[in-house]
Amino acid sequence: MRIRHWLLLFGTVNAVLYSALLPLWEGFDEAYHYAYVESLWQTGRLPVLGRTSIPSDVLQSFQLAPVSHIVQKPIPEATSFDVWFSLPQAEKEGRRNRLDRLYASPALTTRGNYEAHQPPLAYALLAAFDWPMSHLPLPHRVLVLRIIGAICGIVLIECGTRRLCAVLQLAEPFANAVIFTIFCSQMLYATIAHVANDWLALGLGALFLAALAEFVGQPGKRSANIAALLFAAALLTKAYFLVFAPLAMGVALVLLWQRRIEWQPVATAGLLVAVLAGPWYARNLALYGSLGGTVEATEGVGARQALAAAPHIDWVATAGYLARSSLWTGNNSFTSFSRVTLDIVLILLLAAVLMWAFRVREIRPTETFLFAGMVLFAAAIAYQSCVVFAFTNGLSSGASPWYSQILLPPVIAIAYLGMARAPRRWRSPLAAGTIVLWTWVLVATWVVKLFPMYSTSAPVMRLHDLWAWYTRGLQAGDLALLALAPPALLYAGLAAVLIVTVSLGVSVSNRLVTFRNGPAA
Repeated sequence: MRIRHWLLLFGTVNAVLYSALLPLWEGFDEAYHYAYVESLWQTGRLPVLGRTSIPSDVLQSFQLAPVSHIVQKPIPEATSFDVWFSLPQAEKEGRRNRLDRLYASPALTTRGNYEAHQPPLAYALLAAFDWPMSHLPLPHRVLVLRIIGAICGIVLIECGTRRLCAVLQLAEPFANAVIFTIFCSQMLYATIAHVANDWLALGLGALFLAALAEFVGQPGKRSANIAALLFAAALLTKAYFLVFAPLAMGVALVLLWQRRIEWQPVATAGLLVAVLAGPWYARNLALYGSLGGTVEATEGVGARQALAAAPHIDWVATAGYLARSSLWTGNNSFTSFSRVTLDIVLILLLAAVLMWAFRVREIRPTETFLFAGMVLFAAAIAYQSCVVFAFTNGLSSGASPWYSQILLPPVIAIAYLGMARAPRRWRSPLAAGTIVLWTWVLVATWVVKLFPMYSTSAPVMRLHDLWAWYTRGLQAGDLALLALAPPALLYAGLAAVLIVTVSLGVSVSNRLVTFRNGPAA
């Protein structure tokens, strides 16, 4: 089996295991994202912010499924994990049994859905699978949708990233390292392995950036239309893709000015985007008075309020939080990983990107464009941080960490491009160290963090406690009541993930260290 197939298998087994281990509604805003999916096929209408409510089975689940202390605050009827772990075993088993008997119901509720403003494409695709499963209990439906979305996300991200590496002319060992590193990211799985629209957004983001980069390198009717179609699909998945509209228009204008393309293909591509995605954003303007239709915008937080908040934000602390949380965030519980480890990961990435930046004469136009896109989206994340600060009256100043996952493929690709161009005395230790560190973070994520976190009220951290915990039968009682799959399958999946991760990490690292020269991927 080729290493590309091993990489796809690697990402898939991690995504499926994450989907199965994650407790119900422990994914970011998952209850409301799933409510969007169910309301689509129940009502046959697009949801409207402030009017559409969550379905009855979702509302009932709040009294049965434990949630993090953060989620519990806006849902007072829910039980936090800390309280749930202290309940009698019979009570916990009874709640799980009642949860497994929740079925879809057309009954209306009064609880509004704050995700109703989201573009519909990802939800419509999931609704096509959810509707035929309406006879299944709620947890079963959520698990199936998670797995479908996560696997599709892995495939789309792999295709988009490999295409991006080809445009950047990265040799195959480095392209494989890029994909392996991306698939080692805990935040990738935290973002795509729950019911939401991110599973589609991340894959489309990688594909769109690769297509736009190809358009820069080889402008023409075909490349323009492919980029336009992908951009329209992305806009129908997440409103944050509007950030890339100035970049796409700027690229088109530069190519027209350089006479590398005629105006007709550019006009056709623009018309495709307008016809396919335009009606949704026209609807937003009509309903909410803003393109994105976000909760913040409907509450009156606009550019003026956001810019006014900027001077009051501690940008050093916020930047550090955004950088580390883009690598690791413990789902809706927002637990942390070793700060020292994450800082080392970030330092290695920064060193590799600087290696790319310092070799100015080797930087091609496609790379400049890609870097400009990264800077543009990073600026949008900073702006969103200002919006959050203004909306929460200073209680929070960081944008949601799943937003930054769009930057994962281009940032990692640029980093490995820097390594590929560096002298071998620098390249080999940096590349090998990067692979080893990301491999360790993924292994520790599973073994030290997630499995204990969802199995016991006192997650073990020290090595001897961890060994004792695993050798005493893994304490699977609570895990069986929290996870969406049986513990036996989860531990089998854990063994498979660990074997594939370590084996593939060694293989990818060896190929990088021994690489001299070769064709692009």
